[in-house]
Amino acid sequence: MCFQHVKAQNTPVLGWRSNFSYTDVKSIVKGNSSLYAATENTIFAIDRAEGSLSKLTKINDLNDVSVGALGLMPDGETLIIGYQNGNIDFVSDSEIKNLSTVKDFETTQSKQFRSITNNSRDIYFAGDLGVVVYNIDRDEITEAYQNLGQEGKPLSINQVLIYNDSIFAATADGLLAASLASNINRQDFNNWERSLPGLAFSNIIQTNFGFFAASDSDLFKRENGNWIFYQNLSSPITHLESLGNEVLVSSETQVLNLTESSLESIYNTEGDGTRINHVLNDGSFIWVATDGLSLQRLIKGASETGIYTLDGPTSDLSYNAELFGSKIYLNTSTFSDLNEENSFSLYNHEDRNWLNIKPSTTGEPIGQIIDLVQLNDEIYLASYDQGLFKTNLAGNSEALISSNSGPVSINSSYNLSSITTDEEGLIWASFYDRESNVFSFDPSNNSWENQSPSHPFARYTTDIFIGPNGDKWLSVDPNEGGGIVVYNETSNRERYLNLNGGQGGLPSNVVTDIELDQDFFVWVATSQGIAFFTNPYGILEGGSLTASVPIFENRLLLRNEYITDIGIDPANRKWFGTKSNGIWLFSETGEELIYHFTINNSPLPSNNILSLAIEPVSGEVLITTDKGAISFRSDATIGTDEHQNVKVYPNPVAPSYTGQIVIEGLVNNAQLKITDVSGKLVKEVRANGSTAIWNGRDLNNARVKSGVYLVFSASQDGLETYVAKIVII
Repeated sequence: MCFQHVKAQNTPVLGWRSNFSYTDVKSIVKGNSSLYAATENTIFAIDRAEGSLSKLTKINDLNDVSVGALGLMPDGETLIIGYQNGNIDFVSDSEIKNLSTVKDFETTQSKQFRSITNNSRDIYFAGDLGVVVYNIDRDEITEAYQNLGQEGKPLSINQVLIYNDSIFAATADGLLAASLASNINRQDFNNWERSLPGLAFSNIIQTNFGFFAASDSDLFKRENGNWIFYQNLSSPITHLESLGNEVLVSSETQVLNLTESSLESIYNTEGDGTRINHVLNDGSFIWVATDGLSLQRLIKGASETGIYTLDGPTSDLSYNAELFGSKIYLNTSTFSDLNEENSFSLYNHEDRNWLNIKPSTTGEPIGQIIDLVQLNDEIYLASYDQGLFKTNLAGNSEALISSNSGPVSINSSYNLSSITTDEEGLIWASFYDRESNVFSFDPSNNSWENQSPSHPFARYTTDIFIGPNGDKWLSVDPNEGGGIVVYNETSNRERYLNLNGGQGGLPSNVVTDIELDQDFFVWVATSQGIAFFTNPYGILEGGSLTASVPIFENRLLLRNEYITDIGIDPANRKWFGTKSNGIWLFSETGEELIYHFTINNSPLPSNNILSLAIEPVSGEVLITTDKGAISFRSDATIGTDEHQNVKVYPNPVAPSYTGQIVIEGLVNNAQLKITDVSGKLVKEVRANGSTAIWNGRDLNNARVKSGVYLVFSASQDGLETYVAKIVII
């Protein structure tokens, strides 16, 4: 087995990098020069001559994510993308043309496209709304066949076949056929002939030896105008491809070659859990799209296979991004979405590689991975039902809860809801709906200690945050009262914070994240906005306590916004992820908006932000959404006490360049004065940590003239200085 693999590339300042998962490939199409493969949320291309791989994403100007179907224009070069929301892109070497007619159509029905069929100058888009016909010459949608179900009810169309003067359709309720004659109204369901109603059909094709259609694991053939049962396979059929005298048939577990006289298995998954989704013969190789093993290339009759994939996490649905050193970890479960996916992902900023790890113990996979920490270069993972484990990069794991000590499993589950670490090297763990609900674990001697507070709401802890003085902040399940229980196991003091004034004054009792900034303020994200506590050391001192909320544009910052996660960057600026409104970046105090990224003004794949993590050396912000992960490289990086390896780029600056000029390697939070060669001040800039940007404009916001400009950089006290030169052409 050989691998063709492309790893992540370095990202420019203020640039974006996609981090989609390429593990599960759903479909493939063959162009003249490239193969195109679609995952759930993105596309990649394989150069048929060189075998090189490249990404197609919103970063390089696609208009959407979540792919429904792929197709090709008659030229064999222009890729057609039908998205799950009804949007359509036509992608050629020279341009990307968008058609949003279906996307913009107002309906409560799903608009997902499921297949694309090319017929001369007409392109047929089949999907949940029915069939949409796009005419190439008129560059518009010319027909739409909706509500083709019995009695005119909505009916999902999975694939269409054009043969002579007729159109056939594989649908969720049988097979349909209608005449393409100009005098036939195909928008009227009465003009469609129905066969085998009650059966859901996924595919329909025409070969030199007949028509075939697939329903679940059954293959049907059309003879003398009637559809009859032909063959049953051992697993559901996922795709049919006609090769004239042969048919490639893929089921969930095997690929078969069907001729007029035989049915031969040419590839199977050997019970490894891999699901086959699609198959394609490009004349030289057979390509198999799978869940689990990305895109495989087969040579008929040979045992050797090749795997083609790009670097990325194990899943597009990743939670709880956590930074430890230069590594960011993602897990595939969260308290509100437990699943048995037994893997987690690690992104290493030093070598810019993703590593996907499948942990197991005594040969059994570990699922419901809800949290991760790294301590002394060891990885510890929390499985909601199976407990705490120490694991390595190979996935070999050791259970750390024994029957002799520590938490107790009830009904085959520990209900381990979160873990974190303290400055003394202990791991703190919460156990949901348990009388003993908070424990500390000492990895040096594998010992557990019950540290449960007395407050009844602590029983329903979903997350733990440890304050700068060691106080434990326990986020409480909103379904059990919500809010925060703060306690200190040494002083035995505790306090419950909620939305009531004087008792915390939180915007909401639904607490989603708690973070500490560089001023030792504790920021709390809730379903109704953001708040912060300026003195976390005094939380347990008693007295009235109400959280502060920044004021932005004469109102409470992000009031009524569902905040999902908080990130603090090296400039102490605040990043806020939201459930439906993208991601916001505010100044240190929260009073100045710097960026607000949504799907409409950025490559974000979704406005539903699940989590974020900031790597301070590069300034890269990893953002996970419900439709995949993406990174934005901000201009805030961790600073040092002196200038180190100062770089200015681009330099020289071309006349056509309109982006930001980046100056990095500066002393922490340097003050920069930019002058012309005569010493006239052009611009003053302050670095965010060790990085500053200049837009090439002067104090009056006019673009500077061609020439040489000097950058004088100095530390806050003026003792550490540096001079750089920028050439504007």
